[in-house]
Amino acid sequence: MATQKKRSPEKRLEIGASVLAAARAVDTRLVKDRLQRFEEVHRTFVGAQRKVDGVEAQMQAVQARLAELDAAQDGALAKLACSVSLDRESLDNPFEAFGFPPPKTLIRRPFAEEAAAIHQLVAAVLRGKDTGEATRKAAHAADKAAREVEEALALLPKIRSSVREARRTRDAVGQRWEAALRVLRRHVIAAADEGAPELYVTLFPPVSRAVGKPKPPEQPAGTGVQPSNGAQTTSDAQPTGGAQTTNDAQTATPNAA
Repeated sequence: MATQKKRSPEKRLEIGASVLAAARAVDTRLVKDRLQRFEEVHRTFVGAQRKVDGVEAQMQAVQARLAELDAAQDGALAKLACSVSLDRESLDNPFEAFGFPPPKTLIRRPFAEEAAAIHQLVAAVLRGKDTGEATRKAAHAADKAAREVEEALALLPKIRSSVREARRTRDAVGQRWEAALRVLRRHVIAAADEGAPELYVTLFPPVSRAVGKPKPPEQPAGTGVQPSNGAQTTSDAQPTGGAQTTNDAQTATPNAA
């Protein structure tokens, strides 16, 4: 038995809104109960999708903030490297004396690993007897930047859990939505035999799909025709009479399913 293609949440919202809007313009007494049931489930699905949108927006905001904080962490680490280089006159790897790799290696590490390394590095720098005052300030600034990254990272597990839970709830309601739509469709079809033949085409109008032009064959190599991302192409060759010839073939873009 063929399985029905899974609809996206966006498609469910679109179909539900279309059906309910059309129902307001036609007599639906023959399917009143089934239509009311579908409307209730659709309203629940809309609320569940809004919850998903809300928590996903929160997660995106935290991720964006985390990216900003990591950039600040990288900058603070670079400043610390410059300050240590001035103290120790080291150009290759200013952190070598403390047992750490160069800054570019630390920066490439994942957020949490870089932050943890910075804390250890700062502790080693502050223990140094020849650490200057400017370097100490840079070390404290780097330590603070790493701590802010860790605080932002700590928010992600809870938000990710909220996103998963919201999606599970939305998908569960989506199954009820699909069932309610199938039942409504069957009753609307049956209503045609009871004197409402227009009900089905009103609630479930056929979807018209535009058919694109077939793609023209490729031009043989050496003709001088240059592709231009689906725009009209013009041959560079000139006829003997001096009139320029234009290739009218356009690349058709197939419609999205």
